[in-house]
Amino acid sequence: MLLPETVAKQIIADHQRRPRHTGPLDGVDGVTLDNPGCGDRVTVWADLQGGRIAGLTFSGKGCAISQSSASLMTVTLTGKTLPEAQALAEIGRAHV
Repeated sequence: MLLPETVAKQIIADHQRRPRHTGPLDGVDGVTLDNPGCGDRVTVWADLQGGRIAGLTFSGKGCAISQSSASLMTVTLTGKTLPEAQALAEIGRAHV
């Protein structure tokens, strides 16, 4: 299901202004990815417990889409099992 463009823009703007699940997780190593083409940089921390994503946070610098998508990812994947998260990632990649 595709969202109307105005709704999608509102969601992106909201997550840019008020990103969710930010900052490092205690006792969890982060993974940093850079996009040298545009300068975006995102570090992600994932706390896996019992095959489920118990905590997922991020920190980064970059454009509105970069930061909003990282925030949306943390909201969407927290609480999911690894197979559920992988399935959602495949759906996301298919839309790029």
